[in-house]
Amino acid sequence: MKDQELIDKIKNNDRDSFDILFRKYYRPLVLYIKSLSQDVELAEDLVQDIFLNLWSNRSDLKIKKTVKGYLFWITYTSYIDHYRKTKNRINLFDDIKEKAFRDALPEDNEIMEMKVEKLKVIIESLPPSCKKVLELNKMSGLKYDEIALSLNISKKTVESHMRTAFEKIRQGFEKDPLIFFFNWSLSFKF
Repeated sequence: MKDQELIDKIKNNDRDSFDILFRKYYRPLVLYIKSLSQDVELAEDLVQDIFLNLWSNRSDLKIKKTVKGYLFWITYTSYIDHYRKTKNRINLFDDIKEKAFRDALPEDNEIMEMKVEKLKVIIESLPPSCKKVLELNKMSGLKYDEIALSLNISKKTVESHMRTAFEKIRQGFEKDPLIFFFNWSLSFKF
């Protein structure tokens, strides 16, 4: 049975058609979110919510193109919504980790502060597109493929921006290579 036929039957409360659609797309959608988040539990939860919402709103379904495309689009937007909601909680957690890290530093805390400030200055001096790619990778934790998709650029362009950023940072710390011993997400905020 074709996907559109399944949707038409689901609109008419056909639970068997819903089960067929669920079995057909559940695993691919979970794998898709897992590829974005590396979190199987999150992927399963989001996909289950998507199908629950699909069933709950079945009478209002309006799919203009393919059912598969629609399901993957809804899955992607659900993941992005979840990411945005949890980002604030992650930032709070990062602030706590940063404070713990700074408190654990030996007496050279002032030197470390100067290094962090120097790193911020170097990053601020990067070209805007290069800086954006670096932020998305190091601060938001996005992979190169995800950055390319979100900025509508090629993965090679992302790699080039990252190379440029690291080269500038290395040049800025040529005489002080110890800057790289700490975790980026703990060290600076933009």
